Amino acid sequence: MYFIKPKFWDKKNNSFLSILLYPLSIIYYLISVIRKKISIPQKFNIPIICVGNIYIGGTGKTSAAIEIMKILNQSKKICFLTKGYGRKSKKDIYLNELNISNQNTVDTGDEALLLNKYGDVYISNNRAKAINTIIKLGYDAIILDDGFQDHLIFKNLNILCFDSKNWIGNNNLIPSGPLREPLTSIKEANFIIIKGEKNQIIENEIKKLSPNIEIIYAENRIENNETLKNKNFIAFTGIGNPYSFFNTLLNNNIKIIKQIIYPDHFQFTEKNYKVLFQEAENNNCNLITTEKDWVRISKQFKDKVYYTKLSTLLIGKESLEKELKKLF
Repeated sequence: MYFIKPKFWDKKNNSFLSILLYPLSIIYYLISVIRKKISIPQKFNIPIICVGNIYIGGTGKTSAAIEIMKILNQSKKICFLTKGYGRKSKKDIYLNELNISNQNTVDTGDEALLLNKYGDVYISNNRAKAINTIIKLGYDAIILDDGFQDHLIFKNLNILCFDSKNWIGNNNLIPSGPLREPLTSIKEANFIIIKGEKNQIIENEIKKLSPNIEIIYAENRIENNETLKNKNFIAFTGIGNPYSFFNTLLNNNIKIIKQIIYPDHFQFTEKNYKVLFQEAENNNCNLITTEKDWVRISKQFKDKVYYTKLSTLLIGKESLEKELKKLF
């Protein structure tokens, strides 16, 4: 099942659909509250660092997790833990340098393969069981890619990610809006990472709820920008926030002829490739996508598609680095 975010989620004023779905959001909220109340968080003997969100998709969560891995991996043995959203396999999969060659996104999900470029990854639907396995494998700490809503796991550090353009959308819970939890849940976080430009209005809203929380900004940079210059592209993607990708291209003066949006975590088929390559030929241009999409592309087509290799600059990360060091 694939998901495309409804446009009314990001409208500041509630639309007809949003109002119509609001009773379901109330039910969703009540179920969430009950689950949270009856959950007893399990503690583990290694630090658990959670990088999550309350806004569904496109908040830069995976990029932030990668940057935290870069900080910690210099001196510690760290493992990512993810459920591998979008994968069809239900079995646990351990990705390290010894067993990555035969893996594909159907079994692992796209985020796991992207994370594996920067560190070892354990994929499991049962986080508690997986954490115990990772401990036995001799790791010093775990980075949870997602998991803020998992109240059965005690986290030593909670980091919430937002996008400055979408922020909290219409401020409604699923399905009336894009929020997995109310904004008040940021009180449980230690750090906020905001992808995009500095926004004082957003900062003020955050500080009203959690005055002492640390706010860090994330700036995406295209590392392979030089190879993309002076070319025309059809940009296609199947991620949570496609317009973030398109805006990144435009902000870096990369010429876009057409934009094509697929559902989040979409598995491309032969038919999709045929349509995309025909579009490129008709417009006399190249194809470009995100690195996260690129890992899902079939091997025989990878060399025919460009992708943006992003690096994330965390502005004001010194306080985060300090807290990470305190965990050990």
